[in-house]
Amino acid sequence: MIRARTIAILTVTTAAWLIPAAYAQQDVSQATAAVVQKTDVDADAALNRLYAKTPDARELVAEAKGVLVFPGVRAGGAVLGVEYGHGVLRSAGTPNNYYNVMTGSVGATLGYESKSVVLLFLTQEALDRFRNGNGWTAGVDGSVALLSLGESGKVDTNTAHSSIVGFVLTKKGLMVDLSLTGTRFTKAPV
Repeated sequence: MIRARTIAILTVTTAAWLIPAAYAQQDVSQATAAVVQKTDVDADAALNRLYAKTPDARELVAEAKGVLVFPGVRAGGAVLGVEYGHGVLRSAGTPNNYYNVMTGSVGATLGYESKSVVLLFLTQEALDRFRNGNGWTAGVDGSVALLSLGESGKVDTNTAHSSIVGFVLTKKGLMVDLSLTGTRFTKAPV
């Protein structure tokens, strides 16, 4: 009788621990799936905005070995600034990989803004270095040439010769007077 009662108590106790844990894991998985899906949809929208503002970008994206899109990098602060966002790395023949981006700044920072960052890995070597690293910092682990537009509104081919090139889009349009140096990219735990 005592043994049956002990087994019953242990069974109920174990169930009380496992069932909520299973549901909690399901909630986390569902939340992660929702973030991944939103990131993918927002990345498509960011690329479409880029193509609308810079039609030449479509050809560069098509030729890239990998495309890293951060559709909503949010920046804010007062004196000390922080930027953070989620993104997706797309490369033909491989599943999408998800990344976080973060950078900090000190100085004349006040307010909040959102922008999209698109990095194009034009060589397989640059893409492999990015993927295989334990995090990657622009300007330390590799340099990113931000593409600018020439007088005709087309991509300046002088800036498109680096192994990693990038575009930064705000609501006002393409930003060219900017640096990504010090920006840290890390693989998201998806």
